[in-house]
Amino acid sequence: MQRTPGVEVFLEKLDLSWANPIASNRNEIVKRFLAFEPRQDFLMMLDDDVVPVEGNPFEYAHADKDVIGFPAKVRQLGRELNWVAYIKSPDEDAYCAVDLGKVDDTVRLLRVDVVGTGAILINRRVLEAVKSPFMYEFDEDGVAVVGQDFGFCRKAKAAGFGIYVAPHVWCEHFKEFGLLDISGYSDSDYRDFTPGAFGMSWGEWSITEQDWRFIQRIIREEGIKTVLEFGPGLSSLMLAGIEGLDVVSYEEDAEHADQILGKFQKCKLPSRGSLEIRPWDGREMKDALGKFDLAFVDGPKGKANGGPGRGASIRIASEASDRVIIHDAGREDEVRWQKKYLQGEDRFRLVARSASHRTRCQYWRRRVDEPEDK
Repeated sequence: MQRTPGVEVFLEKLDLSWANPIASNRNEIVKRFLAFEPRQDFLMMLDDDVVPVEGNPFEYAHADKDVIGFPAKVRQLGRELNWVAYIKSPDEDAYCAVDLGKVDDTVRLLRVDVVGTGAILINRRVLEAVKSPFMYEFDEDGVAVVGQDFGFCRKAKAAGFGIYVAPHVWCEHFKEFGLLDISGYSDSDYRDFTPGAFGMSWGEWSITEQDWRFIQRIIREEGIKTVLEFGPGLSSLMLAGIEGLDVVSYEEDAEHADQILGKFQKCKLPSRGSLEIRPWDGREMKDALGKFDLAFVDGPKGKANGGPGRGASIRIASEASDRVIIHDAGREDEVRWQKKYLQGEDRFRLVARSASHRTRCQYWRRRVDEPEDK
């Protein structure tokens, strides 16, 4: 990289760029950069666990863009692995990651809304105009809601600068990763038309693309026509997007239920089933449910750490269907409820799981022929 034709490189001593917190460290780097003599045109920041392995970032100084990110894979809360390049939903304050593996080889730079700062080339004009560029954003309770990567890009965009990603200059991102953990992550394509059409993305508290492939296979192989769901969200929208599939979902939060229904009604899908979201108190059903071909437990919202809603939903699912899928099935509370309501008294058999990670899906089927099952 230091031998890039037409680019003169000044490499700062590494021990000067080692401090915490990271946002403060980055701002200190910017301060030294602006005071550095002789005057430099670009600041390149490269984290010590990020290594370019495809292409040369320094060549992009000749493009004279404002901000260029060089993508590395990151793992996030919902088991997704994605490149750090994001586009903003046009109708809400939500961001979706871009699957750079599907960008045509002829595209040298792609305009986006956010890039990561682990490997980033920033034009001097940006850093002269944007004061305190790397800052977290906090809510009224003092909880960080926007990281310094997003914070910087949002500030730069607001000041009129362009954010780009070099889609084919890939970086390795070194992290400790358990081999069992790997099987639970999916390399998600966030540009899949269906999640994008809803203004939502895979992962975090939603299902991942790997979860969806697992659920789709069960629906197809088992001939599922009716689904009972606890905890509406992206899963509800995806399920109801299958032609001929009727979905009834239960939710404690009326506002959240209205948001999901609004997304479904607004979206123009090539095919669709039906979606009904009913209120409940997280404990008991007021009306008889009847039988469903499949029950899917992915909530209720706010009960991720256990509580009556999660346990009650698994119990009711076991009564309303002979087939039950539990999301986040490997967590402590979910294991306890499955043992009690599914595995207890040998009523259900664990048929399949989507991965070995604790946030996997597990598929249970009611035992019908005891001798054959055993």
